[in-house]
Order: sequence, then structure tokens, then C-alpha cells
Amino acid sequence: MGFGGGSLRKGELVAGGGAVLLFVALFFLPWFAPGGPSGSLGSRSGVSTSADGWHSLTNSRWILLITIAVSVGLVISAATQRSPAVPSTLSMISCVLGAVSSLLVLYRVIDHPFAAAGVAPVLAKPGIYCGLIAAVVIAYGGYLSLHAEGGSDVDQISVETMLQARTGRASTGPAGPGSVGRSAPSSAERTGRRIGP
Repeated sequence: MGFGGGSLRKGELVAGGGAVLLFVALFFLPWFAPGGPSGSLGSRSGVSTSADGWHSLTNSRWILLITIAVSVGLVISAATQRSPAVPSTLSMISCVLGAVSSLLVLYRVIDHPFAAAGVAPVLAKPGIYCGLIAAVVIAYGGYLSLHAEGGSDVDQISVETMLQARTGRASTGPAGPGSVGRSAPSSAERTGRRIGP
């Protein structure tokens, strides 16, 4: 099973790039950090007081992880082209999951997960904004891939229709001079000929 790099379109490349960015932001970039004296004390002592997205979120992190997996699956399926229906389905799922992930991350930008625990103030770090951008990029890439898949289906149907029309005209052949204005005999005429004198 080989990868055909030429079969990757803009939508799959955008969704794949968003998946890589979301993975990096989720596991390696800080999302939240305490502000005020506690944050300054941690910075001066060299102790990291920030938390990445994976340890900051509880249920939302699984949706983000599934979004990453589906986006990577979209790139792989489009590169291998096992079935035309697989990239189309994954494009739709990637678009929906990317939109849902964007809303979840945006909600956490507004409402920090540590606010209810009494840890105040809590500051949003660059990682959460990278995660938000990555989720939006995945949704946009899924939309582009789905739109391109629909356009390719329409083009394929148009080409097949034109080929069928040309094949039909070729098999029928040009009409001869004696066939102009002449119609096939009806069933009544054929019956009258058989039983007539």
C-alpha cells in the first residue's frame, strides 16, 4: 500500500496541518497559568506553574483527541484512495468535529476550568489560542475537502454523461437519405399485412 502524494488536495493538507498544530498545542504548550503573586513566585523559583491542554481539560480533551485522529485518518485515506466514500465521510466528520472543538476551546477561553476551583486569578496562555486556531483550521480543511469531493463527483458524472451521449450517437450512426420522414410501421399495420389477402 503506497501513498500517492498527488491525490492530496488543499482540504486534506489544511486539515492535516491543523491536526499537527492541535496535537502540539494540546500536549506541549501551556494553556493556563495562575496569575498574581503565586504565578510570579513560581516563575522566580523556576517551578512551572502552567498546565497544558491535556491536563487542564477533563472531558473536552477526548473530543480534541478524536478530532486529531479523524483528521489524520482523512489525510491517510485521501492519500491511499481505498474508496471514494471514505474521504467524503471523513471530510464531513472532520468538519463537524473541528467546529465542535472550536466551540469547546472558545468556551474555555472565556470560562477557565480552574475558576470554579477557587484558583484565582487564572491566565490563559498562548497554547489555548493555538488550539483554537488549530480547531478552526481543521473545520475549514474538512469543509474544503468535502466541497472538493462533491465537485469531483459532479465532474465525473458530467464526463460519463458526455461519453454515453457520444457512444449512443456513434452506435446509431448517421441517418440515410431514405430514412428522412419515414416512421416505423405500427402494430396494427403489421397485423393487417399478416392477415390480409
